This record gives sequence, C-alpha cells and structure tokens, in this order.
Amino acid sequence: MESESFVLGKLLESIKDNELQIPDFQRDWVWNDDQIKSLIESVIRGFPINSIMLLECDADKTKFSYKPIKGVSTSGTPRYLVLDGQQRLTSLFCALYSKNPVELPDGTKRYYYVDMKKAVESIKNSTNVESMIISVPENKKTKTLDLSTPEKEFAANIAPLNKIIRDGWIMDYIVKNATNPSAVIFAKEFEDRVIKNCIAYKIVYIKLEKTTPIAIVCKIFEKVNTGGTELTVFELLTAILAIYPDNTTGKRINLPEDWKEIRAKFSSDPNSAVLDVVSATDFVTALTLLATYRKGRAASCKREDILNLNGSDYLQYKDSLIEGFTSCAEFLDGECIRAKKYLPYATQLIPMSAIFAQLKLSGVKVDINKIRQWYWCGVFGESYRSAQETRYGRDISEITDWIANGNAPKMINETQMSALRLLFLKTRTSAAYKGIISIIFRNGAKDFLANNSMSSSAAYAESIDIHHIFPKEYCIQQGYPENKYDSIANKTPILGSTNKMIRDKPPSKYLTNIQNKTGCSSNDVDDFLKSHFADANLCHADKFDDFVVDRAKNILDKIESLTGRSVSDRNSQDIIEIFGATL
Repeated sequence: MESESFVLGKLLESIKDNELQIPDFQRDWVWNDDQIKSLIESVIRGFPINSIMLLECDADKTKFSYKPIKGVSTSGTPRYLVLDGQQRLTSLFCALYSKNPVELPDGTKRYYYVDMKKAVESIKNSTNVESMIISVPENKKTKTLDLSTPEKEFAANIAPLNKIIRDGWIMDYIVKNATNPSAVIFAKEFEDRVIKNCIAYKIVYIKLEKTTPIAIVCKIFEKVNTGGTELTVFELLTAILAIYPDNTTGKRINLPEDWKEIRAKFSSDPNSAVLDVVSATDFVTALTLLATYRKGRAASCKREDILNLNGSDYLQYKDSLIEGFTSCAEFLDGECIRAKKYLPYATQLIPMSAIFAQLKLSGVKVDINKIRQWYWCGVFGESYRSAQETRYGRDISEITDWIANGNAPKMINETQMSALRLLFLKTRTSAAYKGIISIIFRNGAKDFLANNSMSSSAAYAESIDIHHIFPKEYCIQQGYPENKYDSIANKTPILGSTNKMIRDKPPSKYLTNIQNKTGCSSNDVDDFLKSHFADANLCHADKFDDFVVDRAKNILDKIESLTGRSVSDRNSQDIIEIFGATL
C-alpha cells in the first residue's frame, strides 16, 4: 500500500472524468445535510478529514463492476475504485462541483453556500464561526434569505459553493462591485484565503496495487468500513461476476437477477417448498464447492474461495447446481420432510446439492440408500450445527467417492448418538429433535382425528405442532419426572384441534373420546398410535413409564436403521437408573 495525496480541485475533476468510481458492492450514499456542512467547513478551514482508500485499476480490466460517484452524469473507465471515502467524496463533489442541486438521501434537494465574511473571519482569526456554511432548498429561498439570482447572492455576500471552484463566480462578484474598492479588496481576500486554499486542499489517499488479491481487497474494505453493515459474500461476488459477459445473453452476469429467477424456479414446484430455506449465499457457497471439486483440487468453499469464483465457473455450473437443489427437494420429499420448520439442517443442503450435481455431471448413478444413510448420520450426529466449510469439502469428496467407488466415508463411521440425548431434546432448537419428528412423519404418522397423513403436503405439515402424548398437566398431576414427560420420547406431531380435545386427559380417556367422535374402530385408533411409534396397549392402560421406555426403544431402533450406526449407551447404568430399564 502506498500513501499519496490529491489536491481537492484535481480530485473533483478526476471524479467528473470518471477516473475515480465506486465498486458495485458499495452501499448507497447516506450522509445528511448537517454532515455535509460540517465536512465543507472542515475543508475551508484546512482541517484534516482523514484519508481515503483507493484500489488501482487496469485501464481495460477491473476486478469488480463499478459505477460513477453520485452526481456524475457521464460514464467511463476508472483508474481507481474508492474502497473507503465514498461518503466524503460524494458529499464534496455534489456540493462543490455539480451544477445540479444536491439530492439528499431523504429525497430533498439543496444547494450549498458559504458566508464570505464569516469564512474569511474564521480563517484569518482561527476561530469557529457559527453558520458559515448555509444550505437552501432547490428554489434557493428560505424565510429569511433569497439567493435565487446572482445579483442577490452578490448583495448578500454569500457565495455558491458549486460555482466558486469551477465557474469563476468570484470574478463576476468583482465586476459587479468594480466601483466599490473595499468590496474588491474583500473579494480578493476571499479568493486567496478561501477559494485558492480550498482548491489546493490536500486529501491523503492510500492506494492498493491492482495486483492485490480480491479476497484481501474485500477484507480490507470491511475493516475500514467498520461503521457500516458488513457486506455479505453474495454482495461482493455480485460486483466480481458483473465484469463477465453471459455468453447466452451477451449481457454481463447479473447475480441478483439470476437469483430471483432461481428462487422463482424453486417456488414454482410445490414439492420444492422446503427450498425456501436456501439463501443466495448458500447457493454461491454450494456452487463454489462444486467448482473447486470439479477442478480436481481439494473441494473448498471458504469465503476467499467464493470471492475467487470467476464468470466461467459460475456459468458452467449454475444450471447443474439448480438441478442439484431440486434433487435435494425430491430426496427430502421421499423422506417426508416437507415442512421448513421441521427441516433438521438447512446447511446440509449445501453439500447435498453439490453431491447430486457432481454425480450427474460425472455420469454416476445416484445411490439413494447411501445418500439417505449419509443424510441421517448428519442429522443425528448433529454434524451441521454451524456452517462448516471443511466438512462440506470432505462430504462432496467422500460421498461421491463412496457412491462411485465403494470407499466408505469417515463421516459415517464418526457418527455417534447417545440414548441419553433423548431426555434433552425438548424443543425445536436441535437438528436431532427435528430429525425425530421427521422420522415420525416418515413412519406415516396420521392425525388421531383427521385420519390424514400428517406430511401429505408442505402446507399441511407446516400447520402441525408438537404436543405431548401423555399430556403435560396430567403428568404433573401424577408426579411424573419432567425430564421424561417433557422429552421427545413423549412428544409427537399433533394438530392443534386434536390437542384441544386431548387437553389434560390421560390417553385411556382421550382415545376413547376420539373413537366415539370419529366412529373409528379400536384397530384404527391403535394404527394411529403405531404410526407415531406409540404402543396402543400401554396408552390404553395409561402405563406412562413403560410407554416412555417402549417409545424410546422404537425411536432409537429407527435411528439405527437409518444411520446404520449403533446408538451408544442403550444398556448403560445411567439409562437404567433414569428409565428403569435398558433401551
């Protein structure tokens, strides 16, 4: 990095000529009227305003798409992109150079002036003079001031800031006051002390060489812009990819518009409703994972990998990845996971989509049983508690190799789940909790009253909540331990209307009421219970302790079946002490 300086007059010319522009990932100009006036006063009085940071550009190639600074009406190729200083440079250009009124972020338009006498006094005596900088509406009139013509400006000794630097307004002032020697002397003093010093005011800039890697540029940008909102990797990638042409359309890649179309494709398929959880950042992360793997090196999708994605990578793999996510939705539908709120991990869709895409691109037939085992191992091993880029890379490598060549992945062998964990799964905050609800759906769970498959559609499944089989109030009345009655072993998906009928009654009573109300046979009611992994005889007999043991066994058996892994400690002393039996 090098430190140099611009004089303000040259800097404003460079902005006008498009030599300085801003990268597309820069957010909008947001400064208000008071901030602009304070900045201009600092410049006129010669106070420092901190350095700006610029990224050097090639004449014919930049690392990011770019746009002119607000107020510039022409376009061109930049020499520098502004990484830090956009607010200050935009304010100075709009107020001191543009012929148009400054259009503030709040929608109002204002012109900026300097009180000539106050400015000279402030500089001459090194004093703070209140209201030296004035802003007026677009019509240049306020209740106490009318600056709507040059003559009125001359008479008020108030100079328009957007004319004194570039339009020779001071000479017009001198001509107007040619017969008044004291006014002419004052005008020259104003020119020497204010205008010339303003034009020669130095703004220090730090320059990043054009060879600086993109990831470092982005990291520096975020460090120096600590007052703003952190940019997402999607926003940064938008500016990076926008310099590449789309060979199909001939236009430059527009990542946000592409994402809108991708979202529309997902939304148009009712069986893909679960893909609403996929974010724009998830998509580009998965695409980077696929692209790096396809290049024959270690698959990776860390932030710097995403920012090194190029246009050809994006265009080459975009459609394949869309199909990969669609395949994810089809797989989840087959597993009866259709409700977003019961999806164990949204993050697991990132490697899964890349795996499906890679298998198709390589011509390898999908082994759905292996995908299923890997998926449920991820859920019950709680492997995706947070975005884990290293695991994503391992997964696409190991799972595709497993399917193509039969080499068992480490991830499967590393999966562990404790039976004791059942007691701590009480709310929808863990993937394992949602995973157990999902395998209940997968078991064909029906509502006790409606006699409908509870996962028959995404909308239906979304409307279902989780309630106790042995009602909470009943368990409290009976003195049952909370860690058992409030655990997942005593919970299941139930419609709200059904739960209102259950209320605080023991199963023996509410099951009889359901049978009488619906006209179902006792066998039908027993089948409803079985679809929830619940033993009918134990429910009818209100045998809570035996019921919890039996249902815990059924759930653990299903987990072992799906993961191909044994659940540890089913016969441990802790389990025996808590449940009164082995599981």
